[in-house]
Amino acid sequence: MKQRTILCLSVLLLTVSLATAQVPCSPTIIPRASLFVNWPQFQYDAAHSGCNPYETILNTSTVSRLQLKWQYQFIQGGYSSGAVADGVIYTGQSASDGVLLAINANTGDLLWYFSSQYGNFSSPAVANGVVYVGAGDHNIYALNAKTGTMIWQYATGDRIAGAPTTAKGTVYVGSADNNIYALNAATGVLVWKYTTGGEVDYSPAVANGIVYSGSADQKIYALDAGTGALIWNFPTGSAYCSASVANGKVYVGSDQVYALDAKTGKLVWNYPAQGSVSPALANNAVYLTTSGGTAFALNAATGALIWAHNMGDNSNIYNSATVANGVVYANTNHYFNALDAHTGALLWNFTLEGNSEAAAGWPVVANGVVYLGSYCLYPFQCGSGYLSVFSLNGQ
Repeated sequence: MKQRTILCLSVLLLTVSLATAQVPCSPTIIPRASLFVNWPQFQYDAAHSGCNPYETILNTSTVSRLQLKWQYQFIQGGYSSGAVADGVIYTGQSASDGVLLAINANTGDLLWYFSSQYGNFSSPAVANGVVYVGAGDHNIYALNAKTGTMIWQYATGDRIAGAPTTAKGTVYVGSADNNIYALNAATGVLVWKYTTGGEVDYSPAVANGIVYSGSADQKIYALDAGTGALIWNFPTGSAYCSASVANGKVYVGSDQVYALDAKTGKLVWNYPAQGSVSPALANNAVYLTTSGGTAFALNAATGALIWAHNMGDNSNIYNSATVANGVVYANTNHYFNALDAHTGALLWNFTLEGNSEAAAGWPVVANGVVYLGSYCLYPFQCGSGYLSVFSLNGQ
């Protein structure tokens, strides 16, 4: 369950193009130049768009030239997706002592690491020079992004599998103790917590003053971001992913894909895609992958199918798609693909090491570079998994 929820992704959004060549992500996100080379948190932003609106280097014409730039081999399998900020990628590895790594994004050199002395780390978030990450020892940690020095820690009642989300000076995080927490980002002081009917192993999404979070009780909750007061909840069935918010709608993958009114929780549409994970959205389309190895695009307003692409691997997929500049990045356990966002046509792919290495987490795209973690299904065959980094011509 932990692996599934950590790797599960959520996402979506529509936006205004920042350059003529770019495919928009979301009009609700105000561009900031400081984010140009960054992918600061789970699914890019607090609303979990899964779309980088600043990417200009990689597009449908250039993505076929992606080559491996460097790899970092994990001591034990890497299960955490990364955050990229100021030339550093932060990612967790599934070691018995729970290690968070800070790696030079250009060279692959290790800069520092932080150990919780127990279990996995969630995917991290980076804001204002601080890295926020949850751990299997029940704590959420705030670390100095340059040195890894701990600034504060807060203990929940159980493990933290889902990534923390940062928004307006607050860190929102779920715990397996059934609670959703809001903490002061500077001090770690509890602002509020809300108790659901099951484990919260998902990353909360935050948009327009509302926190959206799934729970193992098979509901998605909408809470006031300032007070934690319940606004609405909606039964989603066997949801294993985080919610994503855009254009007044909340999207969530489950036994089917749901689009809900963000203010009321009323069902707008649903699409029968069993085993789908959290969607990414750009250009008025919702992009998803399913456990059957298919990537597909739906009309964001109506839920109508636009295209579907079989990625050639029927093994389970727990990783969401990523969108940047007209390209959808989607992976199965063994194949990493770049697809045309408008047609679903295959533009580029990379095969992981036989049947022994499997992709972990969602792809991260920032400033012409693509990051993807993997873990080893059979360590005697492929070691411990890698953080693989791709760029144009490997440069």
